[in-house]
This record gives sequence, structure tokens and C-alpha cells, in this order.
Amino acid sequence: MKIVIIEDEKDLGVLMRNFLVKQLNIKSPDASVKVAASLLEGLECINSMKPDWVFIDNNLPDGKGINEINRIKNTNPEIGARIVMMSAMTNLREEAFREGADYFLDKPISFVEVKNILTNGSSARNR
Repeated sequence: MKIVIIEDEKDLGVLMRNFLVKQLNIKSPDASVKVAASLLEGLECINSMKPDWVFIDNNLPDGKGINEINRIKNTNPEIGARIVMMSAMTNLREEAFREGADYFLDKPISFVEVKNILTNGSSARNR
């Protein structure tokens, strides 16, 4: 499983990465889970890795994550990555789904919710 986390809060990105590596029992984390601190870096990771999952924050130093969901979905439709929008702005939930997000995580992040999303991710959307 390949995962890209686009999160400018470095500590949160590292925590998420470590949690996902442990929960998913990922044997080669350096090749499988990347943390990007900007949209540009994240989009580069997506294009090179072709991930199964993309966790994307909304407020990033070089733009809004919500504005990139549709582009991520449409640029590489063959990837079929599941996109998880992360934001403290719960009023973005419906817009994120309209843009193509598969899940929405409220900040502060609940790792129980992250685990639930990954467990149920192959079949349902978190609406």
C-alpha cells in the first residue's frame, strides 16, 4: 500500500506516517509512505508514487487542498487513490465531497477515525 500525506504541520505529518506504518504493518515505509509539506511537493509525490491513499490538509503554504482534490482524481484516474480531506473547518465537509473527496477527517485528527477509514476504505465513503 502506498500513501501520500500532504500536511504542513510537520509533527502531525510524522505522527500520521508513524501511525499508518504501524497500523498497516508496512515493511518498507520509506518507499511506501511520503509526507509532503506543500501542495507542490505533494502533487510531485502523487505523480511519482501513484498512491492508494492521499491524506490532504486544506490550509497549505502554497494553496488550498480542497482546490486540488478534483485535479488529483482527474490527473491520474487510473490510480484510483482514495482521498481523505483533513481540516478543522467542518463547513468544508460537503464541498470536499462535491470536489471528489472520499472521506473527511476533522482536525484535531482522531487516529481511531483514521483506522476506521482505512478499515472500511475498500467499500464505503464516509459521509
